[in-house]
Amino acid sequence: MKRTLMYLAVALLFVFTVAGSASADYAFSSSNPYLASSGETWSYNADGGAASYLGLNDWGSPGVGAGTVSYGESIPAIGFEITFSGGGTIDPAQITVGNGAGCVGGTGGGTTFCSAYPVTLWTATLVGPDTILFMDPSGTLTSSDIYFVNVFFDGATPTGFQGEWITAPEPGTLTLLGSGLLGLIGFARRRRS
Repeated sequence: MKRTLMYLAVALLFVFTVAGSASADYAFSSSNPYLASSGETWSYNADGGAASYLGLNDWGSPGVGAGTVSYGESIPAIGFEITFSGGGTIDPAQITVGNGAGCVGGTGGGTTFCSAYPVTLWTATLVGPDTILFMDPSGTLTSSDIYFVNVFFDGATPTGFQGEWITAPEPGTLTLLGSGLLGLIGFARRRRS
């Protein structure tokens, strides 16, 4: 039994390691606050910034109050993480508002990520004072799907950001990994008998 559990632990470690590397997350960064990767336009204070909503600076794709934008990567995304630098911290109260915003999309919607068609509000989690993680609770964002993201800050507008689209492993990869895991379990059982 101990050996079977050991084989299973090794197999699971292998599966999670390979699945993580197979997902091919898309990284991006910029010290220019207006542009990032793949032709997606992301901007600070598109709605006029601090003067327009409770003294909060904001960042968005395509910009708070500026509509929606198309996802430009080829592998579907299940999450989105971003870290800001050179300015104020992310406002936690706006994340609370955003998690219940119902895809409002403006300053009243708070910090939020929303797929527009079909409408899906992604869950937002503050990972650190300058880092936020958005996850899609119901599926994936695929190429040319429409979305927007809003983030609001306490204090000064950040001057840069870095992050990544967290992508879903391809179905063939998951099938291969599952088959490998079943094979290892079968091997462990044969060795035991």
